[in-house]
Amino acid sequence: MSDLTKFSEGASILQQVDVSDIFTNLAMGIAEAQQKLDDNSIAQAIKLAETNIDGESLLSLGFAPVFYAFQYADISASISLRMGLKEALEFGFGIDVQLANQKGYSASNRDFLSSNSYSETSEEYKSVRQLNFRAKEKKAIKINNKFVSQSEFLDSKSRLEDFKHKIKTEASVDQVYEEIQSRKLTENNSLGVDVWMDGGFVRIEKGLHFGTNGVGILKIKDFYTATSIDVDGGTPNGFALATAFSSTFLEDAVTGSGGATVYAITKTGNLYAKYGPNWVEVSSNLYFGYNSDEITYGKNLKDGPNDSADLLYTYPGPIVANPNQNHDQHPLIHRVLRLIQSHDSDASITITGMTDPKGGNNPKNRSLAKRRAEKLCGHIFGSSAPVNVGIGAVTNAAGASDLLLRQATIELNADYMIFIDGNTTKDAAPEKTSSGPNKFIYADDKGISPTSTFITLDVQYGDISLVSTNASFSTILSEAQALMSNHSHEETAEELHYSLDNEAIVKLHLLSNAAEEISIEENSESGSEGSENQSSYLWAKTKKESAATSESSSNSTQSKSFAFGANVDFRMSRQFEMSMEGNSAMSARLVSLPAPENFLNYLNTKYGSQTTEE
Repeated sequence: MSDLTKFSEGASILQQVDVSDIFTNLAMGIAEAQQKLDDNSIAQAIKLAETNIDGESLLSLGFAPVFYAFQYADISASISLRMGLKEALEFGFGIDVQLANQKGYSASNRDFLSSNSYSETSEEYKSVRQLNFRAKEKKAIKINNKFVSQSEFLDSKSRLEDFKHKIKTEASVDQVYEEIQSRKLTENNSLGVDVWMDGGFVRIEKGLHFGTNGVGILKIKDFYTATSIDVDGGTPNGFALATAFSSTFLEDAVTGSGGATVYAITKTGNLYAKYGPNWVEVSSNLYFGYNSDEITYGKNLKDGPNDSADLLYTYPGPIVANPNQNHDQHPLIHRVLRLIQSHDSDASITITGMTDPKGGNNPKNRSLAKRRAEKLCGHIFGSSAPVNVGIGAVTNAAGASDLLLRQATIELNADYMIFIDGNTTKDAAPEKTSSGPNKFIYADDKGISPTSTFITLDVQYGDISLVSTNASFSTILSEAQALMSNHSHEETAEELHYSLDNEAIVKLHLLSNAAEEISIEENSESGSEGSENQSSYLWAKTKKESAATSESSSNSTQSKSFAFGANVDFRMSRQFEMSMEGNSAMSARLVSLPAPENFLNYLNTKYGSQTTEE
């Protein structure tokens, strides 16, 4: 029936269904039962005639078979014929292939459109929907009877975050998570410029050693192994490794390295840096709002229903660390971590996500903890970076919300020191080939002559070659953004930069605990064949209990798809399926009858009294 497209065609088939066979088979069953009863009685009669006692058969002695007959038989049947339509859902979760093609989605997009990265989280919600669209989409979409749209006055990341916020607050959706399919980065030969993919956003940032003359990374596995550190590797000047990071030791390191800018980072991810006259240990722990995986700076995070303790810092004045917010030194810590991760192939970095006990140890909380770790990994290194991501212990018993527990932590398998400029050269010692536990795993002075070469962006971004060399990072950024003409660009208050391809596919997972399912509708201006006014929205119902309507029927010449029961496979092709359901019943009365007289006479004649020899 794969060529049927309308229910009227299916209805005509139903009208031709012949149910007479059902009753015929029931009647034949009764006839077969009567035949078996008669055969049994005849066999008994013959046996009685053949069995003799003193020459007399049992039949002649008065034993006779009993015959049975149906006095009446009532047959009843209840039959239900059903037909359902499965329409053009060749890939998962109800996405309509024809509509996807009509709206410009290619076959290569299907794996992304049909994937369900938040299946574990979905189990904890009553209604789950998936909404897909192009990043450039500005048309409104109706969710739970409220029209929401992306702002025309915001760009890149802020535009998407604002859209998610509207869906939650205006359309009353409990949670919204995003995935983005965009171009990929390859062949990264940049020097002094950090470039990576944060989810679907291109991030281009000034590297820790941008525009400098020399850089060295000292990896420390054992503070108690005596180690002489010489950043230029050619003079007796240097300094000895202490047993721990301290203000005195770090000040000696600055002096011994010819006035280099020195950073130190511990195994627990904390950064030592000099702020004015003070060496300060700054925590790398990043905190989150209640039930959120969004990374924010300058935003109040004490928003849980039972939050009581404040997030407080005791850092000196140059560090902006307002209560209940993430401090402003995280971007610096992340630049240090990126430098280490990009030059130490043996580095082991672990990001652990945590949740507060509100809600207890359930899949939703564990999934939230993992997403926080994944978001921080993407924010610092990139979504595909070789970084370990895990979750911390979640309490088994539900408890109060607590900002101090809503965090992601960073751990490394060694301590590190970073030297920028000063006397730092590629010959820094102990060098990488040293057998000791403490050594420079990276040292370079490419920036010395004639001018710094740590000012280069050189990476392949899909089919776009992002190449620029300039002593001004802002110039490099501007040139890169000019090459990405079909993109939306944004610089945040923290001077972080996000670029998003207008043609990137954004997939939002909408989750709700409301009894009613999340509704999605669209008032399209396009005709049935599509037009330039047609939106890029595609959506599906991904909750297990129901297959999905694929898209507003106003955008398609095809009939809309229909919801089926629990066992319908989401990977549908267009076809009609017909089933016949029902039950039958039969009541009958049997009566016993004497054997026919002529039959008995015949048997007596054939098997009459016989004389036996003695």
